[in-house]
Amino acid sequence: MVVAQETINWQETAEWQDTLTQTYSERSLRSPKKKKDYHKIKSIVALACIVGLTGAIGAETIQLTVVKGAQVRNLEKEISAIKMQNDLLQMESDKLRSVGRIESVALSMGMEKPTGKVYMAGAVPAVKNQKGAPTTQAVNQPTEDKPTKLQQFSQIFTSFFASTQR
Repeated sequence: MVVAQETINWQETAEWQDTLTQTYSERSLRSPKKKKDYHKIKSIVALACIVGLTGAIGAETIQLTVVKGAQVRNLEKEISAIKMQNDLLQMESDKLRSVGRIESVALSMGMEKPTGKVYMAGAVPAVKNQKGAPTTQAVNQPTEDKPTKLQQFSQIFTSFFASTQR
């Protein structure tokens, strides 16, 4: 295979090289100043973005802290007011439950204070000592499996009269 060689004129090459060196030198003369300006503007914009983002985050954090702090203070005030109201209601409840008040209301309604023995309908549970041992009365009493007819009748009779007293 035979390949033809192309001959290059030296003058064309020299012109081409002159043009290249000229544009390179022009480019090199203009470029450092433009590059410095571009980098300066780029760094200023980046710094402004970082400062703006940090400021926005800081402002949002401060705003949330202030708002949540105010909400916490309001809730604490509400809690203290509710506690005070609860204490007042508890005092009033204790006053209404007092035996002296109940007696005075009963007397004002025309009831009389019982004298002598008071009979209650129903069975009264045996009271145990603090040590857990049964009382002597409970030990001495015989255990009854089934009440007799007389006991049932007397219990019904007393409960009937107790209910009419109320």
